[in-house]
Amino acid sequence: MDKASDRNGRKMSSGLMEADSCFISMKRETYRCIHDGRCFCTRVSLTDVICLILFILAMIVWLCIGLIGFLEGNPSSLVMPTDSKGRTCGVDPEVSDKPNLFFFNILDCLQVEAITNLSCPTPQVCVKDCPDYYYFPLLKTDTDFSLICVDNVNVSDDPEMAERVALISERKCAPYYLESRPVYGRCVPAFLLEVNINDTDFDVETEIINKLTESKLFDDEITVTVVKKAVSLIVNFGSILQVVYDDFINAWYIIVIGLVVGAVLCFIWCSIMRFVAGFMVWGSIIVLHVLLAGGIFFCWNEYMELEGVPGASDDFSFSLNLDSYLRLQKTWFIAGVIMCVLLAIILLLTICLCTRIRIAVALIEEASKAVSAFWSTLIWPIFPFAFQLLVTVLWCAIAVYLATSKQKTFVVNFADGNASNVTFNNFDPCDENNFDPQGTSALCMFNSYDLPEYHTYMQFINLFCFLWVLNFIIGLNQVILAGVFATYFWTVDKKDLPRFPLAKSLYTAVVYHTGSVAFGSLIIAIVQLIRVILEYIEVQLKGKENKVAKFILRCLKCVFWCLEKFLKFINKNAYIMIAIYGKSFCTSAKNAFFLLMRNIIRVAVVNKITDFLLFIGTAMVTTAVVVLSFFYFTFSAEYSFTAFIAAEYLPIPNVRYYWIIIFMIGFGTFVIGHIFFGVFNMAVDTLFLSFLEDLERHDGSPERPYYMNKDLMKIVGKKNRKRHVEEW
Repeated sequence: MDKASDRNGRKMSSGLMEADSCFISMKRETYRCIHDGRCFCTRVSLTDVICLILFILAMIVWLCIGLIGFLEGNPSSLVMPTDSKGRTCGVDPEVSDKPNLFFFNILDCLQVEAITNLSCPTPQVCVKDCPDYYYFPLLKTDTDFSLICVDNVNVSDDPEMAERVALISERKCAPYYLESRPVYGRCVPAFLLEVNINDTDFDVETEIINKLTESKLFDDEITVTVVKKAVSLIVNFGSILQVVYDDFINAWYIIVIGLVVGAVLCFIWCSIMRFVAGFMVWGSIIVLHVLLAGGIFFCWNEYMELEGVPGASDDFSFSLNLDSYLRLQKTWFIAGVIMCVLLAIILLLTICLCTRIRIAVALIEEASKAVSAFWSTLIWPIFPFAFQLLVTVLWCAIAVYLATSKQKTFVVNFADGNASNVTFNNFDPCDENNFDPQGTSALCMFNSYDLPEYHTYMQFINLFCFLWVLNFIIGLNQVILAGVFATYFWTVDKKDLPRFPLAKSLYTAVVYHTGSVAFGSLIIAIVQLIRVILEYIEVQLKGKENKVAKFILRCLKCVFWCLEKFLKFINKNAYIMIAIYGKSFCTSAKNAFFLLMRNIIRVAVVNKITDFLLFIGTAMVTTAVVVLSFFYFTFSAEYSFTAFIAAEYLPIPNVRYYWIIIFMIGFGTFVIGHIFFGVFNMAVDTLFLSFLEDLERHDGSPERPYYMNKDLMKIVGKKNRKRHVEEW
């Protein structure tokens, strides 16, 4: 806090000035003042301008990368049917008349590895029409159809069985055809589309499996069973997805109503926290002591009952029967001693930390009053959350466009042998447009699709900018909320609270402190990027037996995880100090860190009690909404009044899996509760840091009176010796 002088020349630190002195100072520099009979002024100026410039430059670079991706990328290639040579069916000139993709052995797509990697390792070719028949070339049939093969394969009009076996074994032709239907340009077996979850007749499936077995594509019954289960799983899974989608369409308004009810309950919980915080904290402590005392009594009682029982005094011996340990006196003796030690430790901690627990309860109650006074703060997090979703969508879009900015690679191939048996040797890369064979049989032919090397670096830059912006939004939100709740604390007379504090705090944070927020978010983004790189390295090392490297990598992951948690804690408190004093990030972080270290026990107690209460609040609200939803879907018809309400105003939708709807409501309520109670947690942290500053910078004298309320002053044994109104 900048020092100032009153009209008599008296030096006044810690931001406390007479009203006239405030206005005199404001003529020279920009100050933010709270007029309530006492003027608390903080200097407002641009902070960390260099970091703000770097942030703007990073956003420009991110925009350029996005433009490059949008110009070169083709996301449609991810969904358009593409054959094994990289040609888009129905689009590229060579296959413009073949809009459908045919899979040689679609059962290869059912392998675990293929599903995990979202790929299908079987040859794929573009065809004009999907086959509408079943055909197994390796079986002797009355009617033979033409073989479907890859390009540039010479097949006679009526190939002999030996030729068929050779072509199929070399994976140049399809081993079987199934009756298929085009689905998004892909030939999908008809039975997968016709069978639903209620069907119990799998005659078509059985016939297919039998024919596949006869054609010797499978060698054992186990493989046949696995394939049959995989086909059934796909059929059932697709039917379940359709049912879930229909349920969501029929019950979407119930989900919205459930989320609104959850939001209302969260608001009510935050408002009544001032009345129940003390009861819940002290009640939980008392219950814990009673439980431990009851456990000690129970252990003593069991120990005495086993007195004189044969075998009860024996020593421990290893046994898989846990009941055998319960028949030993030593078991209950050890359990009783452990509970006695825990009870003694918790009792001593409660006695020693009694004052700090009372401070934590008082701060939580004061935070509830602050949230109730500025109820708009509970709605405000919706906007940062929406921005985070928007930034996430933008990052995903840029990443997809960059990932689809593929380029065809060509290599020099030399034909060797006659036309019926052609083999190729791949050599150096070549340019298809400027290739000169120089009188040889060399050709420049397509090899594969590859991404340019620089796109890998662009993906990392895209990820880094995304992490930076995401943490920037979080930090800016914390500065804004801290400014609002700091205004509440440093205003002595709550009747003089300013109007629209959220708008004023938003203006101050955006205009003056975006550089500091960019600085703090940059540090977090760098650590998070390092963690992503470590995860990438771990994936690359998967399957390798270098245990030393794996151990070092896991240690590094643990270290950077802890570092990220620590930096987020420091950043949050630094943002609070920025909102209070308006100083740079480094200065605020240093002041916040040493302030917390000087009051480390109070910090631990306040944080743990706050986390406990917020966990209870989130759990109770989520449980209440889930129970109400379950009651609505299950028991409404059994109660006349509820049935009347449901029939007249809120009819129960026709859903197959109502528990999925309940899960959606519960998950949404949990997210809403996390957002609501995140605001409450920010209020507690801001008031706590302001309380510590108030204790250290003021002494209760007329020149430096305390700003905290009377309850807090009573708990810490402080008081203002003379009211400032009487002196002024």
